[in-house]
This record gives sequence, C-alpha cells and structure tokens, in this order.
Amino acid sequence: MVDLAQADYSTDVFPDLCEPFVLPIARSLERDPDVPGLDRFVDRGEFLCREGDQKSAIYKLETGILSVTARRSFGPPEVVEMVFPGTFVGLGFLEHHIHSIMAVVPSRLTAYPLSSIGEFCSGSADVRERQALLTEREFAARRRQLDPEAAETPVRRVAAFLTAMHYMNRHEGRDAAYIAEFLKTGDVAAFLDLEVAALAEALAELKERGLVERADNGGLRLLDPDALEKLSGTA
Repeated sequence: MVDLAQADYSTDVFPDLCEPFVLPIARSLERDPDVPGLDRFVDRGEFLCREGDQKSAIYKLETGILSVTARRSFGPPEVVEMVFPGTFVGLGFLEHHIHSIMAVVPSRLTAYPLSSIGEFCSGSADVRERQALLTEREFAARRRQLDPEAAETPVRRVAAFLTAMHYMNRHEGRDAAYIAEFLKTGDVAAFLDLEVAALAEALAELKERGLVERADNGGLRLLDPDALEKLSGTA
C-alpha cells in the first residue's frame, strides 16, 4: 500500500491531482446565510407550485425528490430536471413560475423570502450558479413568448434582456435600474445571438427613445423599465 506521506509527487502535479476534489469539498463546507426559514412539507404527487403561479418564496430541498416539468401543447409534460436535497428552486427573475414542481416522494423543504436571493448568492457559489441557470431558463422562456417577427427584432430582443436584468436586480436587492458595466458587450451580443454592431444600434435606438442612458460610473441606467418591458413584447 502506498504511504501518501512518503509518496514522491511533484509539487507541480499535486495541486492538479487535488483540484477536482478540493472545490466540491470547500463548497460542501459553505454555510447558508443566517436567514430565517419556514418548513414546508409536500406529499408524493403534490405540487409545490404550478406553471404560472405567483412566486412567494424560494425553497431549499432538505429531503426527498422533486420533479420540474414544462407544459407541452400535446402529450404529457416535459421533465426539465429532477431536484435532489441541497438544491434551491424558485430562483430566477420573473414574478411567476415558468415550470411546475411536484414531489416524487414525500419531501421537506425550507422556504425563504424572495428578498433573500442576493444574500444566498453572495454566500454560495453553488447558489450563484443555480441562480444563473434558472435566470437563463426564464429569459429563454420569455423569448419563446415573443412572436417570430418580434424575436428577430434586435431592439426588442435587447429590451427583453434589459427587462430580465431589471427583475433580477430587484429580486437580489440591488439597484433595479442599474445594469452593471461588468456585462461585456461581446458576451451580451453572443447571449442574444446578435452581432456586436446590431447590439450597439439597438442600444442607440433605446437611448434615442429615452428608455436608457449611460450611467455616470459606467454601465447602463434604465429610465423607463415599464416601457422597456412593453417594447419587449413580454409585458
């Protein structure tokens, strides 16, 4: 048997060997913020929420298994994912659920206020990644709500993106009207499937309409979020 204490590992190789294990271990030691929560029990086959329901809380699954499904035009619902203990549901930026969530087995969850999303994201890399994933899903759902012609209009696509950022900022306790400068133009253009020039033209049009302006400390400031949402076609 190899004695790890005496094993001859290069100091260059050892960090590479350990890195895949160190990150999950470090994340498992992260503690949730001291946010008061309420127990919620969902029996097998019972819905935690249904598609279109108003969001009232975020939930952390403590025990059990949840099934997240999306409604189809025909046939049974599509299974989006299975959720296991330690995972949050109800994150994102929209005010209503885009999917239904049902308990596969009797499950226990902890319910936290919607306003605590920012605190949980600040304290956990896993929650930040989860929030990013669910925000992307919700943004994609909003884009699918647009009619084909509107979806191909760059200015409306950008308006939908800015609306999504507005809701996410508000839910995470930040200045809802301020879009931070760390959002790089190239990344946003790629996310929206636009050329950088088309993104710049769309932003210029929104500025001419009096809907956005350049913030003093960089980034972008939304001057009329309601008008932006209406322009996006998702209001």
